[in-house]
Amino acid sequence: MSRIVVADAGPLHYLVLIDCAQILPDLFDQVLVPFAVRDELIHPRAPQKVKAWILQPRPWLEITHVTQGRPVRGLHQGETEALQLALERSADAVLMDDMDGRAAARALGIPTIFTVALLELAAEKRLIDLPATIAKLQQTSFFVSQEILDAALERDRQRR
Repeated sequence: MSRIVVADAGPLHYLVLIDCAQILPDLFDQVLVPFAVRDELIHPRAPQKVKAWILQPRPWLEITHVTQGRPVRGLHQGETEALQLALERSADAVLMDDMDGRAAARALGIPTIFTVALLELAAEKRLIDLPATIAKLQQTSFFVSQEILDAALERDRQRR
């Protein structure tokens, strides 16, 4: 069964910064990115590493248009297009960290996976070392509560 996800900018941004974007094709068959998200990742203030990554073609990454773009109150254009693309393409989930975006996804019946949960999935499949990867993530501007990180690390310890 094919697993298709739509990615918002946040998870892609941080996966690239911590050198973990390569986990995506191991976890999913296809990653869809709406143009609004691509535009966020090539913004002049985005890190060069992130800009270079999103502009590099990959067979499992499809940057595509949303056919029925309608604004969603309280969400940025990238989050809005990610949710709309997920609905249009019947994606299995949306990769998204934004709390308001995740709440909107739930209201639309779209499962979400946030960055730490994505890293946990990769650790379960032995694609990464979770403690080392979370340590790298904490060296970026990524923000998540220490309780979420501690819980993820504890689940990882119990799996081993």
